[in-house]
Parts: sequence; C-alpha cells; structure tokens
Amino acid sequence: MSNSGGAWKVFVPLLGSVADWPEHRWPAGGPIPNPAARLEVLAGLGYEPLPGAAWRWEECPAASAEPDDPRAAVDLIAAIDLRERCGEVAT
Repeated sequence: MSNSGGAWKVFVPLLGSVADWPEHRWPAGGPIPNPAARLEVLAGLGYEPLPGAAWRWEECPAASAEPDDPRAAVDLIAAIDLRERCGEVAT
C-alpha cells in the first residue's frame, strides 16, 4: 500500500510487468485506509495476509524530491506478507 500525490492505493507486486499487478485506488484526499478497508480490498483482489502477518510502514523519498533535503516530500509505503486466497503464497 502506498500514498503518492494524495491518493492511497493497494497493490500486489508480482513477477512480470507492473501493468499486470492487481491494484485498487482510493479517492484522493481521503484518510489513510484502516486495516479493515485494506483487508477488504485485498480479499477483493484475491489475496489475504499470511497468518500472524502485520503491516510494516516505511517512508521513502518522493520521486520528485531533492536528495538530502529534509523538507522534501516523502511517500509512505506499507507492506504485509500475503498469499492467494486459495492458500498459495504471493511473491
């Protein structure tokens, strides 16, 4: 899950083209989607967290950010270990 430019999105990175990644976008300007909303979207995409998995958050410099500028915009990325709903692990 990430936020870049004001819109939150959830996506499942898979091998192959980025264009083939399952994804969902929430309307721009909305609040951070809560865990229940994220799980609902992941289920709709055909995935579920692995048992005991927890969300991990990371802050990364935005693509447009100036290197070493502490005031530069950042992107927030959350990750969780997933598997396809049929039980196969998504990699």
